[in-house]
Amino acid sequence: MKKTFFILLVFTVVGFISCKKKDPAPTAEPTPAATNTDTYTSLKDFYFKNGVKKQTFLFNAADGGSFITAQGTTLQIPSGCFSGNGIVSLEFSDIYKKSDMLLSNMGTSMFGGAPLLSGGEFFIKARVNGIPAQITNSMAINILQPKNANDTTGMQAFVAARDSAAIMNFSWVNSPDNVQTNATNYVFSLYQFKAPVDSGSWCNSDNPGYFSSYPQTVLTMHPSQTGYQADVFLVFKNIKSMVHVYDSSGDFPYFYAPVGLQCTVVALGLKDGKLQSSFIPITISNNQTVNFTLAETTSEAFKASLKALD
Repeated sequence: MKKTFFILLVFTVVGFISCKKKDPAPTAEPTPAATNTDTYTSLKDFYFKNGVKKQTFLFNAADGGSFITAQGTTLQIPSGCFSGNGIVSLEFSDIYKKSDMLLSNMGTSMFGGAPLLSGGEFFIKARVNGIPAQITNSMAINILQPKNANDTTGMQAFVAARDSAAIMNFSWVNSPDNVQTNATNYVFSLYQFKAPVDSGSWCNSDNPGYFSSYPQTVLTMHPSQTGYQADVFLVFKNIKSMVHVYDSSGDFPYFYAPVGLQCTVVALGLKDGKLQSSFIPITISNNQTVNFTLAETTSEAFKASLKALD
């Protein structure tokens, strides 16, 4: 009887202890992967949202003024420079980095496609009392573009124009304006805004002869996928030049590629509103073909990779 009671007591204690054991700690739920929330309706929408923004300067037309932009460009506007009296609203943006050229879709190629070495691009537009204004005869706005020790002489004045076939967004053509080089600046003397005045003018200080010492070849970029909106660019290494290469029957041929120079083929695309990209560093060789594959990315990741090429 005592033995049976002892056995029952043991089982009761063991059962009580078992009931007191803590349940194992719950397993933590895995952290959801970050989702790509960037969406764009078109590549034009991407450039609009990520390109260089404009600054606005206000001054009296009779007084003129001098202004320094966030990028270090100095604007010198003489008194009476614009037709009419009143308050001038001057819109201005300036581009020096290759990353900003691409994000603004403002490449550096001549009418027809040959590459240019850029000393800096800028956009300018003026209104007096809300009415589009033109620079008066014999006067000029001086735009002082900061240069560094690696920049070259031989800069000429160029303005942006759309080609006759409307294939290229912009190409650069020589203008009657003037560029002088001093120890610290390229001084772009702008005598006339490009018509129509209300659309503003894109201008560029360029060296058109820099690439002439390199033999030219056809460099073809070939996409491995279909069903994408895509743009392709060449970002040259250690040279302030960035060329937009345009689609031709599904491929992206560039007929003025300088043999022997290093560059990165940057492809940018959209699929279902999501940003896609590809970065391929190359040294240009004769009749070269580069195959690229786009992969989904975010705006910030794309811009970080692009800025590394500056």
